[in-house]
Amino acid sequence: MHDLTEECLCILNNSLFEIADPGPLHQPIRRFSIRRDEKLRLILETEADPNAISAAVDQAPGMVRLATERALLRSVGGLEGEFFGLVPYSQHHQFQAGAEQPLKELAQVQIAKTNNPSGASALYVIDWLENLPQSPYTWPEASDVVTKTITTRRISLHDGITIASDTERFSTSRNSAKLTVDGITFYVCALDGKDRTGAIKPGCIVYDGVPDDEFRKKVRTGLSFAMGIYLIDLGTTHYDAEWNVVSTLARSAYSLRRHAFDIETLQLAPLGDRFLNELGALQLTRAIQAFVTAFDVLNLANLHWAFWHACAATPHIAPVHFGAAIESLLSAYTKANSGKVRKGWATQDEWKILRAALSDVIASAEVSVEVKAALKDKLPTFNGIDQRQRLKDVMATLNLELGEDEDAAWRRRNKAAHGMPIPQGQEVAAIRDMKLLRGLFQRLLLRITNAAEQYIDYASPNHEHRPLSQPSSTIG
Repeated sequence: MHDLTEECLCILNNSLFEIADPGPLHQPIRRFSIRRDEKLRLILETEADPNAISAAVDQAPGMVRLATERALLRSVGGLEGEFFGLVPYSQHHQFQAGAEQPLKELAQVQIAKTNNPSGASALYVIDWLENLPQSPYTWPEASDVVTKTITTRRISLHDGITIASDTERFSTSRNSAKLTVDGITFYVCALDGKDRTGAIKPGCIVYDGVPDDEFRKKVRTGLSFAMGIYLIDLGTTHYDAEWNVVSTLARSAYSLRRHAFDIETLQLAPLGDRFLNELGALQLTRAIQAFVTAFDVLNLANLHWAFWHACAATPHIAPVHFGAAIESLLSAYTKANSGKVRKGWATQDEWKILRAALSDVIASAEVSVEVKAALKDKLPTFNGIDQRQRLKDVMATLNLELGEDEDAAWRRRNKAAHGMPIPQGQEVAAIRDMKLLRGLFQRLLLRITNAAEQYIDYASPNHEHRPLSQPSSTIG
């Protein structure tokens, strides 16, 4: 390995691969290349004979389906490769000087892989990321890069002299953190844009060992929550003991339609002892460990998805998204802590008696059969706790105070859900509601997972650090 850069595309483009099985692509194929577009999707470009044919099945426009088509590759060096989720979308010919030129075809690829069947066993793994910034954070560890250049000059080749010299260039940057979660040690590193062509905020997670995909996904999710950034997963490379590539995987990344790069970096809790945006290894480890531990119980994969789409939403609809994320978190907590939070206004025994009585009243009422049927259909949900009361009950169980501003923002989120516009002159209040609801989600998530003791109140003018029990304040 020469550079900390995404390996898969470099290997596919530079390892003399040929396409052994073209799948839905037009063939015979003369050459190909693969790249990422501006939305970080994988785009395959092939060049085939002018009379090339394809075995692809025509799909009806607008059809919703799973793309499972694939193409298989092999290299003269023994490497294997695969393009999976292959969807051709453009073919064109060019004519120059009256002659038909090769057919050029474009296809989107969901996953690209390479593998060295004769390689040694993997001992290290790197996850390649986008949107992992060096700034505004103060990282706990530094990284050194040493570049050595050897220059040899031969004067009078047959009976002359050889002059040799070497130079070394050192560069150091504070851009990394060493963490251990569930006994597995890894290094989070924010890279320079020059380390990866076309990258915006490149980064990686280097594992000392080969943890499975599920664990690494949990780490990425926890890191994303802790640092307040939407991490974009580009793929993975496995290495042997000498840092030779064993296998690679690149995926068409999802960047919230590139909105991920526009979301302000706002970490959920203070991660340092001295100043804002300081990353302390102890605090960061605690937060990630907490999120990894709670990942399955709280369904953090779904919560992560809901939360970051809320952060990327516009103010007129964002309260709906934050409300949905909070409701999902409340439901997961209630399910995981049966008995701590009431499920209905009346107890199960009380409701059984009450429901029977209500059924009798409906049956004896002098109304039409249709009305009776409609009223009976509503009985199963009649005892259900409304979302506002559920929020209050969960927060009381967690020893969290619901502030007046938070409560008001929670009630007003329904206006956005029903399509009501923001009244003219109340735009600032709408943005404040968005910040209050985000803060409410932060407090609940941090308390439930025990990821931190404080949160950062972004609704307050000075972004105060507050105990989780204390509600947000727009006064400061």
